[in-house]
Amino acid sequence: MPTELITPDLEMSLHLDSFAPRSARHHVGLIDRPSPDLRDVVALLTSEIVSHAVQRCDGSGRDVELRAWMPDDVVRVELRAPQELLDWPREHDGAEYEVLLLDLLADRWSIDAGEPAACMWFEIDRHVDPREASH
Repeated sequence: MPTELITPDLEMSLHLDSFAPRSARHHVGLIDRPSPDLRDVVALLTSEIVSHAVQRCDGSGRDVELRAWMPDDVVRVELRAPQELLDWPREHDGAEYEVLLLDLLADRWSIDAGEPAACMWFEIDRHVDPREASH
């Protein structure tokens, strides 16, 4: 991970209940650095990965960690949770809504296995409008 991503702009614990996706969307939306259109995409993808974990926890009410970085060149969002909450079905054909959104809107995404928690993340490269860079 590049050195500029060492300190997250957002780091929070989320309780996986029906309000978790909305809470994640809200907190990511409070980070004021990205343009409104990028903020909307980041909020949508964040909500989707949190919703995926909520659906997989079957009401067990676990806590997970959400972190986000928004430096000038890339946006990165991570959800750290037990592996079983982040796994996609092995037989998925890419038709799942969350996978389609991640494939279409994120530049990169993955699930990194780990102990005690796995990490599901996505990154979106930030492209500066040349007209804005000259001001």
